[in-house]
Amino acid sequence: IGSYAFDGCTMLTLIELPSTITSIDEYAFRYCYALNLKSLPSNLINIRNYAFSTCTSLALTELPSSVTLIGSHAFNGCTSLTLTELTPGITAIYDSAFYSCSNITLSSLPSGVTNIYSNAFYKCEKIASFRFPSSITSIGSGAFQNCSGLTSITFEGTPTTISSTAFKGCTNLTTINVPWAEGAVANAPWGATNATINYNYTE
Repeated sequence: IGSYAFDGCTMLTLIELPSTITSIDEYAFRYCYALNLKSLPSNLINIRNYAFSTCTSLALTELPSSVTLIGSHAFNGCTSLTLTELTPGITAIYDSAFYSCSNITLSSLPSGVTNIYSNAFYKCEKIASFRFPSSITSIGSGAFQNCSGLTSITFEGTPTTISSTAFKGCTNLTTINVPWAEGAVANAPWGATNATINYNYTE
């Protein structure tokens, strides 16, 4: 599906996408407020920047296992999205990919994800607890900002950098479990002002 193919088609509700499609390109369905796809093509690999941005009726519960790229702002503002997990081939969560996706309930990321960029999960209010795989090296500014339902997070490895605002506004985040010694990663508690950090944590 090419760039801008259905951009701004505000009355579009359903469309049949053949399984042969491998890419949904930039802005393809942006502002398709009424679009309510039940599934995506089974061979889909790329969901590029802004592909479904502001598709407020998009209520997907899962993504095809073939997906390896979710671009910046890909699902920005998709408030009906109810994903519970992401596909194993994904290695990065780009800027604002799930910005204000208030109904996703992810609890972890695939084991190959290395970077979570700025505002990736901003205001994802139904994320309650979260586990970061050992592959994570960097968490950007506002990555989980204003995730008001977030209560606890656990790291399996030691990231190189975590932004000082990564968990800003997460007022209910009270427990952070980390396997490293105090001071090993700068800026703790990364904006989570009500959190207690358990250093050298083991299960």
